[in-house]
Amino acid sequence: MKKKWKTKCGGKKVKHGAKGFTIGQPNSQKQKSYCARSLGIAKKFPSARKPCSPNFLSRRKWRCPLDKIEK
Repeated sequence: MKKKWKTKCGGKKVKHGAKGFTIGQPNSQKQKSYCARSLGIAKKFPSARKPCSPNFLSRRKWRCPLDKIEK
């Protein structure tokens, strides 16, 4: 699957976001579902909590609360 965004982070390019999908509006059901799903990924995989990970960058784009990613 092709990625939608390329972000420079820590001296390297990180590709994230699925091409063809749109970001939900703030407080919409679509946004709440994505944030809950990606929070589960962040809790399961410690590497997804790093600021340069695709999951972290996508959560920022979706305007998900980043403070809930804590261990």
